[in-house]
This record gives sequence, structure tokens and C-alpha cells, in this order.
Amino acid sequence: MTRDIHLIDEHSSLENYKLSMSLIVPRPIAWIATFNQDGSVNLAPYALFSVVCTDPMMLQFSSRSPKDSYHNAKREGAFTVHIATVDQKPQVALTSKEFPEGESEADAAGMTWTKAPNVNAPILDDALVAFECEVHSFVDLETSVLTIGRVKAIHTDPSIMAQDGMADFAKLNPLSKLGRQQWGKTEDFV
Repeated sequence: MTRDIHLIDEHSSLENYKLSMSLIVPRPIAWIATFNQDGSVNLAPYALFSVVCTDPMMLQFSSRSPKDSYHNAKREGAFTVHIATVDQKPQVALTSKEFPEGESEADAAGMTWTKAPNVNAPILDDALVAFECEVHSFVDLETSVLTIGRVKAIHTDPSIMAQDGMADFAKLNPLSKLGRQQWGKTEDFV
């Protein structure tokens, strides 16, 4: 088998980012919700998100530069993670844009919320899944920051749960990010 070799040091950061994001797919969209300093809700989608470990249960998100989600989580010590659905793609796209300071992405997208019962962060009322996370640590990765949170509670809508106590993927219908401007959805199961 012959393969092309892409040496990282021979390409720009953006070129490496685009290639790797088209290869590491699908990536579930985590909607990270935090409180801004004025009490409004910051809501941002992250495709660089995953489970860090399960005992203790921890999740992580990162971006190519520190954003409001990081700053708010650092100040408040908490954040919530919601799994966006295919039906929520328009709201995800809207909340991915830059908003002026003090303007709530959640309000702009028409999303309502309540304060999480176990951490100082908002939970989206329309989310089928929400993880309440208490900040565990931050890892400085040169131009990025990895935010790690210890899960304090998991909220699930009963409509997406199967009889075995696990999520029914077809009912959850999670939105995922592929390469370029392409999105994925769960349709086939192997």
C-alpha cells in the first residue's frame, strides 16, 4: 500500500487542522453552556469534545484559542455539556458565530434554560441530554486550552432511553461534525 505522508512541520497550522478534522470523523457536537459575568448564558458548539475517563467520569472540550466558554468555566468553576441533535442544527450554526460581549447566544437562538441543580451553569430546556460538570483542570496546549470537567450529574429525556437503560441512538439523533462544512447524523447502525 502506498500512502501520502503529510509532515506536520511542512504545513501551516490551518492546513493541518483542516486535514485532521476531515479524517477524525464523526465528532459529536457538544453544546457548552456557561454563565457570562453579567449572568447571561454563553452557548457554544464544540466538535473538539470527548470523554476523558469514566472513573471518575470526566468530559473535556477545547478550542484553538481560549474562548468565552473557557473563561466563564474558569471564573464560575462549572459548565454544562449538551448533545446537540440533528433537528437543532440551525441553532448550533447560529451559536457558532461570534457574538458581542454580553449578548446571549442562547437567547439569540431562542433556547430557554434553567440553572443546573448541582453546578453553577445553565441547562438548556430543549436539550435531550445534559451533563453537569464541575471544573477539574485546565491544560495549556500552546495555542489552545483543554478544559476538563468532572461530571456531577447526567440528565436524559426519557423519550430517548431504551429498555436496557442506554440511549436509543435513533431517538437521540445526535448531530456530528465531519470535514469542511459537512455534518453527520446517525442513521445506520452496524
